Order: sequence, then structure tokens, then C-alpha cells
Amino acid sequence: MPVKQTSPKAEQEAVIAAPKPMRVLCIAGVVSGRPFMMEAAKRGHKVIVLTSKKGLEAEWPREILEEVIAVPDIFDEKEVRNTIAWVSQRRKIDRIVPMGDWEVEIACMLREHMRVPGMGETTMRYFRDKLAMRMKAHEDKVPVPEFVHVLNHDEVFEYMQRVPAPWVIKPRLAAASMGIKVLHDDQEVWKKIMDLGDKQSGYLLEKYTPGDVYHVDSVVSEREVLFASTSIYGTPMLDLNVKGGIFTTRLIDRKSPDWKALQALNRDVIKSLGLVRGVTHIEYIKDRETGKFFFLEAGARVGAAKIPDVAWHATDICLWYEWAKIETQADYHLPPFREGYAGGAMCLSRYQWPDLSSFNDPEVVWTQKKEWHAGVIVRSDDPARVEQLVNSYAERLARDYMAHVPTKDHKDSTM
Repeated sequence: MPVKQTSPKAEQEAVIAAPKPMRVLCIAGVVSGRPFMMEAAKRGHKVIVLTSKKGLEAEWPREILEEVIAVPDIFDEKEVRNTIAWVSQRRKIDRIVPMGDWEVEIACMLREHMRVPGMGETTMRYFRDKLAMRMKAHEDKVPVPEFVHVLNHDEVFEYMQRVPAPWVIKPRLAAASMGIKVLHDDQEVWKKIMDLGDKQSGYLLEKYTPGDVYHVDSVVSEREVLFASTSIYGTPMLDLNVKGGIFTTRLIDRKSPDWKALQALNRDVIKSLGLVRGVTHIEYIKDRETGKFFFLEAGARVGAAKIPDVAWHATDICLWYEWAKIETQADYHLPPFREGYAGGAMCLSRYQWPDLSSFNDPEVVWTQKKEWHAGVIVRSDDPARVEQLVNSYAERLARDYMAHVPTKDHKDSTM
């Protein structure tokens, strides 16, 4: 490729026009967000990681980081606020970014306290609080399963008289499907409520809707959805967390009615919840009886469990990279992308280092290399071929590799 010659004047103008280097604080309780950090550093920005004490010795990409800072409890707001205020006496922090769902609240608190640009605590509620996001979506005519706040007992009683069982009780601020329990009659509900005691108001009760669960992973800039990858889970995360099994996800056919319906619904949800810029991972359920889609929950972050890897292999869009660009660029433009398809199947393995060499179809683009884990990602321009491979690989993983380990409700669970 020929080298383009530039004049000294053009080079000077390019330097002037280049964005000013920023210092980005990444909040991560466990090792997460490496691609974000590397992209930010590649663009000339300084990256600091704030983690918990037990995460201090983890394998961070230290060669590109300015510093890794640890506090005893990353979810202690006062401790985190005082620590970062002290750091800011010597180094100005320009952006604060959470690397996972649990860190969103801390990041928004810090932005508000330090007056750093980005999503604040009010909007954060719509992406962390399952009750707040449902109330806002319902107010804006976005379809959600019928729900009630576990607060006033008369309202809960009236709700159960009106909405038939089963129901699910959900903690408002837990991540994903953690802490969710299916309840089948009013006696189960009242027992659960009484067991919660003073914690009742931190929960909601919702109609259980059998059906397939989808997720849409988006890039948003200036309130406009520029990119949205639409995928379906093989087994809903609620069922996986209760029973264990194989995690699968795959992009669905772009020509299908489901793709079109979810693209439109996803735009409505993001508009309703008020995200200005960033990335989202939003889940929807398709009622098995009616075929109607309902909004389940939204996260203002990149999805977990290799979801961004599947989207990248299908489209060449790395959600982590785009998030880093959006956070640090004044004028963001989405790069060109492919309209391919990909899918993945993953599980905990009963072998320390499982041999996955037999997963050797030409569509295989990634196999997992992690102790006690097994996983495969495939890519094709044919969505039917991706579906076929994901399903057959999931069966093989379940038969030959899977270890069933009860899921623990803690903040460090990752795939």
C-alpha cells in the first residue's frame, strides 16, 4: 500500500484536530472489560482500574494501564468516593465507566459527585432497578409483563386476585436473573414476603410468562440506535441459574418477523429509558401462547457470557471497542459492519482442560481455553446453519463435557 505524503501544515492541523487525551476510570470488581481498556489506551487515553482488594492480583492488562487501585469493598460508596477524590487531587479523571452490571451504580454515583460527564443516578435507575424500568416502560406504552411492587399488601393481594399464577418474585437491584424465584400460589407468595421482612420493598412480583427469551445488544449515540444485534437464548438464563445446563445464544434471521419486531421494540425501550450514548444489553420474552414480545430488563453495559464475542464474529462490531470510542470521542461514527450470523454454546466442564478438537466444522471460529470450562463459537452467512451447529454442539457438550454445579448468588459469577 503506498504511503500517503502530508505537508508539515497538514500534520500540525491533524494534531490540533486530534481529541485531547483523557483519563478513564474503569470500575471492575472482577477482571472484565479488557477490550475496552485496550481500545482506550490504543487511542492515547490513560486508563485507571478501580477494583476490590481481592481483585488486585488478578490478570489485568497492566502493560497498558496507568494504575490498578484497590479498595476493600468496591460497593462501599463512601470508601470508593473518598478514594477516587484523593486520586483526583493529583490526576484529573475525565470519564468513569463500569465494566459490569454490578458496578453501574457506583460509576453513576461517582459521576454525580465529581461532575464527570455520563449517565447519572436518575437515568441509572432505569437500567438497574427492575421496578423503575418497568414503570417507565409501561408509562411509555412499552409492553411489559403485569407486575406489582412488593410494598403495600392490599395492592399485592389485589394483583394476585387479578393476575393468575404462576408469578416470579424479583429483587429490584440484582444482576440479570439472580435471586429470581418462581411462585405457584398465594401461600408461597406470602411466605416469601414474610421471609423478606424489611427487605420486601426491594422486590417486585411479576406474571410468569413462558416463552423464548431474546437479547438485543446495541450501540447508541446521541439517543440514536446505530447498531443492534438481535439474538435468542437456547435456554432462558432463569432456567440456567436454577437447573444448570448449556448456555447458548445465536443471532436470528434478519429477514424474520421477530428480527424486525425486536428492532422496533428495542428502539422504543431505549428511547423510553433515556440513554443518550453508550451500549445496551436488553432482554425480551416472546409469549409462547400469543407470540407477543414483552420487555424484560435492560442493562447499560456490554452483555456477559461471550455475547459480545458472538456479535463480533457475526458483524465485525466489537461492542467493547465501540463503547470506548463513544466514551472518548466528541463525534462518533459507527464503522461499516457485516450482516453475518454467529452463535455459541458454553458450559462448565467436568474436565480441567477439556479437549475440544473434535468441534472442527469449518464454521468454528473459537474454542474456549479456560480451566473447567468448555465453549465453541461458530460463524456463517446462513442463520439456519448457525442454528443447526449451535444445537448439535450444545447436545455434545451436555453429553460429553458438562459438569453440573449449583449456581451461587454472588457478584463474581462469570462464564
